[in-house]
Amino acid sequence: MDARPQQAQELRRQIEWTLARAIDPADVLPMLHRLSRVADEGSDESLFALLHLAELLVERDPWRAALFARRLLAHRPDDDRAWATLAFCQTLLGHYRYAASAYHRALATAPKNPWYAHNLGHLLDVALNRATDAVGWLKRAYDSASYSGEVASSYAHALARVGELAEARKVLTRAMKRSASREHAALLRWLELGAPADKDHPVPRPPPAHAIAVRPHEAKEKAVRRGRPRARDKRPLDPAAAPAPSANRTSVALELDAVLGRGLASLPLDTRQRARAKALARDAATYVDEFSSARGSAAVPSVDAIAAAVAYAIVYVDHVPLTQSEVAACFRVGVASLRARFGQLRAHLDITPGDARYASRV
Repeated sequence: MDARPQQAQELRRQIEWTLARAIDPADVLPMLHRLSRVADEGSDESLFALLHLAELLVERDPWRAALFARRLLAHRPDDDRAWATLAFCQTLLGHYRYAASAYHRALATAPKNPWYAHNLGHLLDVALNRATDAVGWLKRAYDSASYSGEVASSYAHALARVGELAEARKVLTRAMKRSASREHAALLRWLELGAPADKDHPVPRPPPAHAIAVRPHEAKEKAVRRGRPRARDKRPLDPAAAPAPSANRTSVALELDAVLGRGLASLPLDTRQRARAKALARDAATYVDEFSSARGSAAVPSVDAIAAAVAYAIVYVDHVPLTQSEVAACFRVGVASLRARFGQLRAHLDITPGDARYASRV
């Protein structure tokens, strides 16, 4: 039997194992480069390497990331993640018409993705000066993710540029009631002036809308779990048998609930996913108890970082197309903090992709 395919499969398993444990995704770049060389062109392992290389390199080296995305699309022309990553590469490189075309291709495969629609609309409005064409895409994004302040501001900006000032103020004011920012305040001042073209408010560059790079191989996960005891039984616990929560856990749970609610307002999660996040946060309070008991109360981790980890856990469970950096930004924490807390929380609660306790698609 040819050793190369077997070697490629083993290397892919190592990469998936590393990513699944919330280690910095950039740490696997050398392994991904090696896999792209070892795997046969067009094989599942080769395409896996190309996609992850494109997604991980998109912001630090968009030209190289674009090359990887194009190689993937040569074999898999309907891959929305590859098209979205290529679109973002071209945005960063200043090739705006090419980027818009790539976002159109991503949306043809994943028409319900609000971030693809948002980034396309933002690009048409700000970079290509086609606000009339942008409004429809931004409305589609807003209808699916009205809780996102970023989507709301982009939609309000485009509405103002086509003369819909009253609707723009309504959209922006609603967003500011949930989570105001300096950017929102500046945009509102511009709207109050009548949205003059010579003082156009600069809407921030759209974020990358590629999907999560971390998607553990479920068969591998099951094999790993068979070799160790479960951290927590997934069956509901008997409330009568559960110990009373400590005062510290109650205090942390209340603070965590408040911080989580604010952060979730900026993420494209539906009502059911938010409810699952709240349930996961209640279970996460036990993690804080054990952490502080083992290391002392002074070592209790940041509630903001825990809230970000809880939100990302829902992203991880439901395969929502968001990166760790996109989630971390909504909670104003560093990606490293989110990654560390998510890794610990995932191990403590034995969270898996599609986890029946927290998934909204069961």
